[in-house]
Amino acid sequence: MIGGDPVVFLVGALFLIPALLVAIPVHELGHGLSAYAMGDPSPRNRGFFRPDPRRLLNVYGVVAVFLANVGWGNSIPVNEYRLRGMGGRVLYALAGPAANLLVAIVFGVVVRVLLAMGAPPNPFTLAQPPLGLLSSVVYAIYFLNLSIFAFQLLPIPGLDGWRVLEALFRSRYPRFFYNVSANVQTIWIVCAVIIFFGPYLLHFGILDAVVGIFFQPAATGILGQCTGYVSLHPCPLSGRF
Repeated sequence: MIGGDPVVFLVGALFLIPALLVAIPVHELGHGLSAYAMGDPSPRNRGFFRPDPRRLLNVYGVVAVFLANVGWGNSIPVNEYRLRGMGGRVLYALAGPAANLLVAIVFGVVVRVLLAMGAPPNPFTLAQPPLGLLSSVVYAIYFLNLSIFAFQLLPIPGLDGWRVLEALFRSRYPRFFYNVSANVQTIWIVCAVIIFFGPYLLHFGILDAVVGIFFQPAATGILGQCTGYVSLHPCPLSGRF
């Protein structure tokens, strides 16, 4: 999460706008394309493959991007009976994060090229040359895609990590998953309280820590170095790779 400086917050938010217009639709389209590949024509028939990201943006998910650097979109309706059993449901759940990871890899490569050209990203200031601004926009797109990839893999109801667990174990423990589904709103309220008040009580960012479980190794593999997940600029960057 961006620190307390309002100017830093606003500048970072500006760079996150193009990032969220890429990352959130990419995630939802990943799910839709996987369902379509398994024989479900409903995402195409309902017009979700048209170049209009507005249908895929969720107000609360967009707000979460600015407040916590994670987010989600409006799910593309699919026919779950077309998902070809447990394996199909697992692939469907992982397709969204996989799409974000692929985009993060592509933009991460561009970040490395711009670094080699002497244009390191600095998404906390507008006072930089045009190539630096381009580098910052590219970095923000890389960062948010990787952040959503890592966030969505968490085993929290409503996220893709939970969908994987549900696909694997719901038939064995139907009562447990039914009870969780009936209490999703309460679970999210508890998670929100822990995320926003936990740092004041425990003196470390809980969301940063759990998202970093998946973010840090992926970022290290893409950019070559990463010491943790902290705000919009989580990895120490240099022109040496």
